[in-house]
Amino acid sequence: MNSYNKDEYKKIIDSWINTEKKQTCGSESQERYIKDHLQRFEYIFNLNIKLLPQKESRILDVGRSYLSTMLATYYQNVVTLGFDIQDDQGGHREVENVNLDHIVFDLNESRYVNKWPEQKFDLIIFSEVIEHLYEAPEFVFLLLSSMLNKNGYLICTTPNFSFLRNRLSCFIGNNPNSKIRFFKENPAHFREYTKVELIEIAKKSELSIYNHEFINFPIKVTDMKTKIIRSFSNLIPSFRASHILVLQKNNH
Repeated sequence: MNSYNKDEYKKIIDSWINTEKKQTCGSESQERYIKDHLQRFEYIFNLNIKLLPQKESRILDVGRSYLSTMLATYYQNVVTLGFDIQDDQGGHREVENVNLDHIVFDLNESRYVNKWPEQKFDLIIFSEVIEHLYEAPEFVFLLLSSMLNKNGYLICTTPNFSFLRNRLSCFIGNNPNSKIRFFKENPAHFREYTKVELIEIAKKSELSIYNHEFINFPIKVTDMKTKIIRSFSNLIPSFRASHILVLQKNNH
């Protein structure tokens, strides 16, 4: 067995991190992500307009992405929230061509009420974010609830842990969860949720359930196994890949 000194171990770790970062971040990763998820962005964009057609509505998009750019083509007041854009090395938003106000806040610090932003919004989009957080989701939902105006909406989309593919993986002894990544600034999924879990979390956060549905967002699928699984999952709603949960601020 090889015996390395600390510098050599560091080189091994740095190599793992840099290789993964190259695969999961950068312009190629962003372009691939937009291409694969464009129809999801379009679905959420249209849902926004259906819920709040007024162009002057204040919209918050949690986690700046191409969806933020789309929203800004319709709404006059779009703000984003997340890591400092200058420091963010995540996989989906390195290249930005839109000038939007941005709230710097790490959702993994949502338990610290004194750090919460003070701004209020008519609608908050919380799409494909919760599964990347290691903070208790109740704290995060409570924070977002505090940022909603009266009768405001929160749209949450996230993978469905009960997706048929996950069930089959467990059945044959495989772990459907993502591995913990080497490059922690662009984390994979720490936790995915079921419908019951999401609704329980929301109810603790001063939010009422406006609507929930299971959905297979149209995405580009190339391998036959995935195509078959997605086709079968369409037959039973709870077997589909994603949740769309629409919540509304309780009236007090």
